[in-house]
Amino acid sequence: MATQLRSSSLTASTPSWAISAFILLGGAIALYGEELATSAVPTRSVVWGSLALAAYAAALLCLLGAAQVSGLGLAKWSLGPWILLWYGLTFGLTTVTWSRPQPLPVGEIAVSSVLRALWLVAVAVTFWTIGYFVGPTHLLRRHASRGMALLADRRTGIVRSTATPWFIYAVGTAARVASAVTTGRFGYVGNAASAVSTATGYQQILGELSFFCPLAVAAAALQVYKERLPSARITLCVLFVAEIVSGAASGYKGTFITAVLAVVVPMSAARYRLPKGLLIGAALIFLVVALPFNQAYRNTVRGASTTLSTSQAIDTGPAILRQAVTSQNLFAGLGNATTYLLQREQEIDGPAIIVQRTPGQIAFTSSFQLVEGPLVDMIPRAIWPGKPILAIGYQFSQQYYETPAAVYTSSAISPIGDLYRHGGWIPVIAGMFIFGGVVRLLDDVLDIRENPHAIFLVLLLFPNLVMGESDYVTLIASMPATVLTWLLAISLTFRARRSM
Repeated sequence: MATQLRSSSLTASTPSWAISAFILLGGAIALYGEELATSAVPTRSVVWGSLALAAYAAALLCLLGAAQVSGLGLAKWSLGPWILLWYGLTFGLTTVTWSRPQPLPVGEIAVSSVLRALWLVAVAVTFWTIGYFVGPTHLLRRHASRGMALLADRRTGIVRSTATPWFIYAVGTAARVASAVTTGRFGYVGNAASAVSTATGYQQILGELSFFCPLAVAAAALQVYKERLPSARITLCVLFVAEIVSGAASGYKGTFITAVLAVVVPMSAARYRLPKGLLIGAALIFLVVALPFNQAYRNTVRGASTTLSTSQAIDTGPAILRQAVTSQNLFAGLGNATTYLLQREQEIDGPAIIVQRTPGQIAFTSSFQLVEGPLVDMIPRAIWPGKPILAIGYQFSQQYYETPAAVYTSSAISPIGDLYRHGGWIPVIAGMFIFGGVVRLLDDVLDIRENPHAIFLVLLLFPNLVMGESDYVTLIASMPATVLTWLLAISLTFRARRSM
């Protein structure tokens, strides 16, 4: 009876999502009209255009909710709905900051190029959504489902023991330490030049094994929320704090988000809903504490005149944290952090600089590289020691922003911008259509509520597929290594299923 009531409720909610989609679509059209009407004043036009794109992405998200007959899919951590939500925020809503002057080198972008990029993203998201609705072929879906079923036949959804999360985290930590020792670089801090000048066959292996740390947090969260082991609560708290501290020391604020997801996703799988209170609390801590600390920490460890070593940077961390927390009013700090986050997370810059300079100043790159690039990068460096170093973001900064080679920075490109610079509109339309189909395949076979193995793959894919700033080639090339890391983590974390 309860199942029938739930099914009836979900079916009844479908028209409401469809109505919401049409209302938002109408609002997007009206906002686009305002953009055209104010085209003589680009700083006003860009505000209307960014709001229009945000409304359009929200409309497409509601269409996904209507088609799935199971809500928006956010509580299930389906990748497709989260991608649309992220695109609406980072390409749409955050672009309102372009109504003000931007700092260099982003300030070199003309507002008119931002407006053109908004149209580019709107078209790209449209074909991504079409690809998502069309989905993969029946053959691909059947093989993917069979692979997940085969894995479930060999491994249970139960974590081996209470010691397993500690062991998994120790493996990830050892990989991080080994990488820092051999490269002189720990995340953002240390010898930045080594990231673009030297590479060895074992660095990629160490990089992949370092992802075991957030997976260990997720394993502890599974024991707490799904298996309901009281003894696992201490493990979860300790490993979560350790991951937050490690991420802070590395200078990567994304580690904070990943650590939170490692707790939230298993909790959502067990409770069948988003833990909104936890998400809101994490967002406030991120804005008030993590973001100001990260900004001050980065300015200190890699300033204009000096670059601290990894050990020196870590030593300065506690003092910077105390200063970041105590030196400002809570509400003022929240406002400043929000403004900074909007500027930092706007993804329109990459496509905007590309449409501004390609093909007029910088010729299109061969479309063949969209196929050749991932195939070349998938070859292990142990087999091909002389393989070129893949530092596309660093090279992009020099080519499009004319950043000196001595400045080690990696500019965000985004898959949409990268597809456009590989031939214009046709690669964008075809590439985003295929991208949507691939994400639909993943959403069809990854059910975190029924299969705990899916939680690990969602956590590994989420940063690159949803929040990723990387180019299309790097995104595709990273998939095989991600899948291998996932399979290894599954075999080490979950109990083997006994044969009958």
